[in-house]
Formats: sequence, C-alpha cells, structure tokens
Amino acid sequence: MADDTLLAELDAARDAFLDALTGVDADLVTVPGVVEEWSVRDLIVHVAAWCEHGTHALALATDGRGAEFAYSGDDTDAMNERIALEARSITPRDALDREEVAFTAFRERVAASDAALRSERLGNGDTVEAVIGYDGPAHYAEHTEHIRAWFSGSDGDEDAEAAEAAEAGDAADTAADGRHRGR
Repeated sequence: MADDTLLAELDAARDAFLDALTGVDADLVTVPGVVEEWSVRDLIVHVAAWCEHGTHALALATDGRGAEFAYSGDDTDAMNERIALEARSITPRDALDREEVAFTAFRERVAASDAALRSERLGNGDTVEAVIGYDGPAHYAEHTEHIRAWFSGSDGDEDAEAAEAAEAGDAADTAADGRHRGR
C-alpha cells in the first residue's frame, strides 16, 4: 500500500487544482490563453490524460510489464497536441467528468502500490514513483498556478517558475522528461 504522504500530496495537489477552478468565470472556460493557446477546459483534459498516462505506467508495472513503458520526453509535444485537439471537441462538463474518472483510477492504482513497486524502474528509466510524481502532484500544481495566474491578471511568470521549480525538485531522479515543453 502507498504511504500516506504520497496520497496526501496527490490529494492536496488535486484539491488545489479544483479550488482554482472555482475561481474561473464560466464564460471563460473555453477561451484560449491560460497557457499559450490552451483554455481551462483544455488543461482539465490535459491533467486527466496525464493521470491516465500514470495509471497506464502503474498497470504495466503491477502486471510485471514495466519494461514496456517507453514514454520519452521527445513524445511530449505530439502527445500534448493530440490531447489539445481532443479537449477542444468536448464540453467543459465532459472534461470535468473525464478528469474525475482519470484521477480516481490513478489514485486507486497509487493507493494499491507498495514501496517495491514504486521503486521499480520502467522501460524509459524512470521509477514508478517518479512517474506518479510528474503525472500527479507536480502536474496538478503546475497547472493550478497557471489557472490562478491567468485569472488573477498577473503574467504568471513567477507562479509558473515556482511550479516548475517544485516539479524539478519532485522529479529530480527522473530522466529529463520534457513533458511540459511550452505547457
């Protein structure tokens, strides 16, 4: 079973993300510009897709097939573009529903993991725990700050830099994942 700290970090990061969403004007949910051309709806689908990514990594590791997890930071831009196109075709309500389902599945997999599984190296060289960190708490924190910055009227540079620094610290033992190039 996952330690309480790992789950607490995941839950706190998601709670902060959901809290930031409460400050979003409903008329602006699909307006681009939160992060480059991405809207709040797009970011909701984006964090959902990365939770799904983490769930996939955990499932492979649990099934003894962790070597098949071949995610590379070089794949990030194409993955994010595919996610963005997908996001723009769904309603904000569907985006929230997808995020709820994705987070729940991810959290359940994390909760069921043990220290041995979390320390396992996957096919891309990252540990399971590193994937949990960069697909979960660090990712939610990064985009929480983007949303808060956009709706507070600040340029968000300081908040985004703080979130990226936190992510870098959380994922220091991972390969340069590049997942957030421009995102």
